Amino acid sequence: MEKICFVVCQYGDDVNGGAEVHCKMLAERLSSYYKVDIITTKIINYHTFEEYYTTSHEIINDINVFRFSTMPFDAELHNQWRKRTKWPRKFRRTLFRVGLLRPIAKIFPIWNFGVGKEIEMVKTHGFYSADLLTYLRDHKDDYKAIIFMTYYWSHTIFGSMIAPEKSILIPTAHNESDLFRPIQTHVFTKVKHIAFNTEEEQKLAENIFGSKMSDHSIVAVGVEMNADIPSKEELYEKFSLPEMYILYFGRISHSKNVDTLIAWFIDYKRKYPSELKLVLTGRLFQDKIDHPDVMYTGFVTEGEKLGLIKHAKLVVNPSKHESLSLLLLEAMKLGKTVLVNGRSEVMKAHCIKSGFAADYYLSKRDFENKMQQYVFGDKAINGDNDKAIAYVTQYYDWDVIINRLKNIISCM
Repeated sequence: MEKICFVVCQYGDDVNGGAEVHCKMLAERLSSYYKVDIITTKIINYHTFEEYYTTSHEIINDINVFRFSTMPFDAELHNQWRKRTKWPRKFRRTLFRVGLLRPIAKIFPIWNFGVGKEIEMVKTHGFYSADLLTYLRDHKDDYKAIIFMTYYWSHTIFGSMIAPEKSILIPTAHNESDLFRPIQTHVFTKVKHIAFNTEEEQKLAENIFGSKMSDHSIVAVGVEMNADIPSKEELYEKFSLPEMYILYFGRISHSKNVDTLIAWFIDYKRKYPSELKLVLTGRLFQDKIDHPDVMYTGFVTEGEKLGLIKHAKLVVNPSKHESLSLLLLEAMKLGKTVLVNGRSEVMKAHCIKSGFAADYYLSKRDFENKMQQYVFGDKAINGDNDKAIAYVTQYYDWDVIINRLKNIISCM
């Protein structure tokens, strides 16, 4: 059996980030066709970067997971380097905004201006692991394909250059400043293949890296729904759930715009008093807001998560930056009403392509109006439950997705 590996910043049953869960689902399904290794770090908290795992090797669902220590993290030093590297990134982003970056990239696909400083900056990041890269360099010939998850971490930037001829990048990219760094022109033009999640993500990359970008296609990911769901009584008792709640699940962090969701929900409750509460599920990566209408469950099992979705009045994803949004797709697969941030082109596209089996908001007032319509009004998407399920089934079927990835690997 041929051997492949995934390189990802975090991995394990205790990890609930979108790209990391995406990686785990792909790895476990591909393990029926290949011997799969995971190369990762011992970190979970991507703010403190303290080691969470103590062992260097474990087996999870018959997959070998190799964990490596990272370099000590100095936040002040890293921020200093970010400031030193901002001008080339800002210049490229300005060219993108005025529509010039794509034609320029056709002539100058690779940028070296500022790359030296960016390399130093990446080495100060909390996920940087010299040991991980050494292991990959020593074992690259063991693998038919090396699959890198998420474009901006150090393991991808440095690791993909170790054996670019057998490297597959799953970038999980969105329109953010790091995507415009000159160092990314090396990654996006030298890897063997880039596997995007959506058409919107693919078009964004094409407009940044131009026609010289590596071979690419849309692979995406399927939606997992095979965990045992506890009874409603068990869930409500364990988490002291209110009768009516809206739900967000995933990383509870500023990067996911959760602080804005909390603030808007509290203001909404002032205007429209009710028993409705906001339930936040996942690891906490920002200060906890102590408010009687906001509840935190902490990390939950997969089955508990699905149960929380099933019984929620409404599921909300406030993130502005998504390359796919498993949150949205999982909720749709369960036929739930989902309200998302329309500033995310990817999630907005899901709403439109599904015939509005999900909906989006574009402002605070819009958010409040749609909360009223979906939670208390007669606009609940219950009539569109079948439409939501059909959309996910049609476009995010596991057999189709795994065959796409197997075809890419076969060409390595």
